[in-house]
Amino acid sequence: MGENQQILTVLITGASGFIGRHLVRHLCPDYRVIAFARRTQKEVGIKAHPNINWVLVDITDEEKFSKAFTKANQETGIDFIFHLAAYYDFGDQIDSEIYQKTNVQATRQLLELAHTGNIKRFIFTSSLVASNFPVKGDLVYEQSELDATFPYAITKQIGEKLVKEASVSYPCTVIRLAAVYSDWCEYEPLYNFFKIWLSNRWDARIVPGKGSMAIPYVNVCCVIKMFEKILEKTAELDNFNIFLASSDKPTSLKELFTLATRHYYGEEKVPISIPIIIARIGVLARDLRGRVIGNRPFEKLWMTDYIDKQFPTDCSYTRNTLDWHPKARHHISRRLLHLIENMKSRPDEWHRKNIDRLRRFKGNRPALTLAEEMVRLHEVLVEKIYTELMHPENQRRFCFYQKMEPEQLKWHINVVYNNLLTSVRHGDRSIMITFAQGLSHRRMEENVSLEELCGALTVTRDIITQGLYNDPKLANIKLLVHDYITLAIQLAIDEIKDAYEDVPR
Repeated sequence: MGENQQILTVLITGASGFIGRHLVRHLCPDYRVIAFARRTQKEVGIKAHPNINWVLVDITDEEKFSKAFTKANQETGIDFIFHLAAYYDFGDQIDSEIYQKTNVQATRQLLELAHTGNIKRFIFTSSLVASNFPVKGDLVYEQSELDATFPYAITKQIGEKLVKEASVSYPCTVIRLAAVYSDWCEYEPLYNFFKIWLSNRWDARIVPGKGSMAIPYVNVCCVIKMFEKILEKTAELDNFNIFLASSDKPTSLKELFTLATRHYYGEEKVPISIPIIIARIGVLARDLRGRVIGNRPFEKLWMTDYIDKQFPTDCSYTRNTLDWHPKARHHISRRLLHLIENMKSRPDEWHRKNIDRLRRFKGNRPALTLAEEMVRLHEVLVEKIYTELMHPENQRRFCFYQKMEPEQLKWHINVVYNNLLTSVRHGDRSIMITFAQGLSHRRMEENVSLEELCGALTVTRDIITQGLYNDPKLANIKLLVHDYITLAIQLAIDEIKDAYEDVPR
């Protein structure tokens, strides 16, 4: 971006997800990024950057979602929205409240909130599987009918309809994603295939049907490049577009098996094909056993409906409109070499990334809960800290602070509190250490004693910690409160003591 160009602001929902974290990293050098996420910045491995505003928020909580959006829009103004947040799983394909709240209600609310801003374009990620596998000889393209009937597909169909309706008010784009993967895999079915094929299991060579079931894959790098193209060309695009982030040619199980075994073992293994009916019986038997022992396998009976089916696409409209296509070096047939190399050379990290992805929707996010409660209790706790610092019995102990104007003192307390909150949102206690370095130098210039400064921080620590400990919603995560509040302030105090000791008094 040129030096004279005003920096634009991009809001990304689902910023801690697989695609989201790649997009945050890619855009932050040139755009101001507001990242709405359920996990902390440190938790997903994104380094601090001055252009990243990381906001822990659950988009299914309508009130908190609305407040977070309104605050972000008022502070910086939002130019583009990437709505990546969505729920899906490969379980029993039963509709549930989480599908509706995450994929439909949150999308509807975000589109309504976007009306309050000056949005240049709203980008919504849908999926190719909103359409059924085409009949033999047919192709799926940008205007194909959305006729799939399982819960995730239905919610994406509704989402697309809502986005199209909103496009009369501001420009909107729908992107239907193929199976997105990285050099670490991070696509659940693919991970499951490799776990079986590249193992010593008795079924390591079994491929269902003829092994001709084929779907299109797209590398996450190519998806990010498409997003970039949309930002660059937004003024040229229609008010409503549908694009396919996909390779035209689907890749079959047999091709994947051949390439994976060749790269892993140094020679191709010959797959053993089994009839569809036998595959169905096998999947059903394993699933029944898994239910009994409480450890169900990844494979479900509904998956056998797609054995030997193929999903070819025609992305010519997307290619011509955006001047975009997946690069040959990013085709899965070539990237498997890198994927297998990562699996062999760094197996712990490879499995951790994929297992984390499998578990991404399970359980609550404790850091998110802590941050939300800190926001809720903000004014109450700041007032308690102020009252304690200004208590007549503490006149000698906190003489510097008691000489301040009330609003000025409350402002200083708020600064400490907000830094703590930021450290929780980012999952990074070092934020408090950096804050303490600047604070110690300012207080030394003001001739504040070490005892008074550390005493004020100790009072702050104790009141905030106790207030959070007494919160019923945080009863099960007191260790997290200790880590991000008690320990964080203690680290700040230790940093201040070092700074005071290094300066002759």
